[in-house]
Amino acid sequence: MHSISSEPMHQIQLLKKYGLSIRGFRGQHLLVDENIQRKIVEFVKVEPGEKIVEIGPGLGAITELLLDKGARVVAVEKDRKFVEILECELGKTYENLKLVSGDILKFDFEKCAKNERLKVVGNIPYYITTDIILFLIKNRKWIDSAYLTMQKEYADRIFAQPGSKSYSRLTLLVRFYADICRGFEISRTCFTPPPDVDSTTISFTFWEKPPVDIDEELLFQVIQSGFSSRRKNILNTLSAGFEGRLTKEKVKNVLDSCGIDLNARAESLMLKDFIRLAEHIGKVLAK
Repeated sequence: MHSISSEPMHQIQLLKKYGLSIRGFRGQHLLVDENIQRKIVEFVKVEPGEKIVEIGPGLGAITELLLDKGARVVAVEKDRKFVEILECELGKTYENLKLVSGDILKFDFEKCAKNERLKVVGNIPYYITTDIILFLIKNRKWIDSAYLTMQKEYADRIFAQPGSKSYSRLTLLVRFYADICRGFEISRTCFTPPPDVDSTTISFTFWEKPPVDIDEELLFQVIQSGFSSRRKNILNTLSAGFEGRLTKEKVKNVLDSCGIDLNARAESLMLKDFIRLAEHIGKVLAK
């Protein structure tokens, strides 16, 4: 089989071949380092015959490696020109490739999965990283795991510890729905054009069921309220978040019951603390 990515420069040559600019083409940064391409595919641990949804395949460097491992790849590319290139360069060679021209945020994972759970692979743009992660969480019923390359700064937010500036609602949301593992860092020099920052790979293995049986909507209302103002303590943020439903005195009693300092701030609490708070608040609201 031919390879469109046997040399790092080959992708640049493809851009030129099809008359496309290589200077930040529509905000995309192409991964051109062959060693890193292969390292990503090794990180995914491809099983022959499994179905993988690839987000934004670009010129197909990762796509082809996944196909060569025997995966059935559904490549979702928003840019029609890239889809046309992939059709010309890979479409006629690989029967196990399906190209989808469209936005990943509108992709029908349920229809794609049918009776199996999917893997997702992608190098995702910073400006829609949160949207993509939330969309994958929403569709976790049909997704076994996701292997994403993202800006290191964003990855640091996901792995942030309580008390750090990066610790956020997103940190807790991801940890509630998935087991996360940091892969490896990728230098900005491995891309063309080089982005301003380095990247990191992360794996998300979604729980088939959340680790605890709890009212998820209430839990995330508690988290949302807690992080609504970093300058205020947890007593004040929860009182404001549940205004009209819980008096400040009742919130104080809940915090006391959970053994949480009234002056603590949300960023100092762990996921288990928020789960405990949601359980107690749920009982109070049910009375």
